[in-house]
Amino acid sequence: MRLFDLHCDTITECYLRGCGLKNNDLSISLEKGKYIKNWCQVFALWMKNEYRCQAACDYFDGLYNCFLQEIDKNKNMVSFCTTSDDIKKAIENNKIAAILSVEGGAATAGKIERLRYMYDCGVRLMTLTWNGQCEVACGSDIEGGQGITPFGFEVIREMENLNMIIDVSHLNDIGFYEVAENTTKPFIATHSNSRTIKNHYRNLTDDQFKIIRDRKGIVGLNFYDAFLPDNRENGCDGAFRNLYHFLELGGEDVVAIGADFDGATMCDDLSGIDKMGALYEHFLRMGISESNVKKVFFDNSMEFFARVL
Repeated sequence: MRLFDLHCDTITECYLRGCGLKNNDLSISLEKGKYIKNWCQVFALWMKNEYRCQAACDYFDGLYNCFLQEIDKNKNMVSFCTTSDDIKKAIENNKIAAILSVEGGAATAGKIERLRYMYDCGVRLMTLTWNGQCEVACGSDIEGGQGITPFGFEVIREMENLNMIIDVSHLNDIGFYEVAENTTKPFIATHSNSRTIKNHYRNLTDDQFKIIRDRKGIVGLNFYDAFLPDNRENGCDGAFRNLYHFLELGGEDVVAIGADFDGATMCDDLSGIDKMGALYEHFLRMGISESNVKKVFFDNSMEFFARVL
């Protein structure tokens, strides 16, 4: 089995707990994922709502240094990738391809120079906001909030100039449509499910999914139990129902995995990287063709990153 996961918070947890990436009691460790033939992992540096200005800069730098240290300690197993060629080379060398993202535009501290600094650090994706409001946009938790801020419009323009991927997960609906109307390149939702399957404001409407589809972006299935149907005894079935609905919307080349490992509570059957083989088999048992399952688990994300990075 091959796996390309668009979102995890594991590095943040390593930083906060003082544990390592190779062996730990988190949802992701390098040892737990050794069974995966080709593994590409987007590691998010999660910015808490309370960090602003210099505190946000300092927190980002702490997370980033933790990431670099873990990559260096495990360089025989992991390769830090900033281009599509880097990803392909890591796969050829039987290494885990580590791609860096930031979850929360607070990391910019309201300065476009910080965005460029993050790009120079190797960040290739940014979730514009987390659930709250930051200098860039309002998250989905803010009732009656604005969408993208004036500074945020500057950010999304510069992200397109830099070729940094815009991630709309966590944006409120106003912000989503403002991104769609004010960008030209593909954008993605790294870890968002279907609002039709589970009516949660963090999930995507059918219209939003179709916009990402038509823009040739991708959407990662999120395993957080609050974003899945209410039968939380069977997380695999909830993931399947989201997948099936997205496929009905013409998402064969769009749906991917964006598990949100180490950033959310999950049912036991979806609670770690070591459970992904069982989910793969569950999708097959539920009648999804193997070619489509391969697309969801790896091919769609690989094709996207090969095209845009």
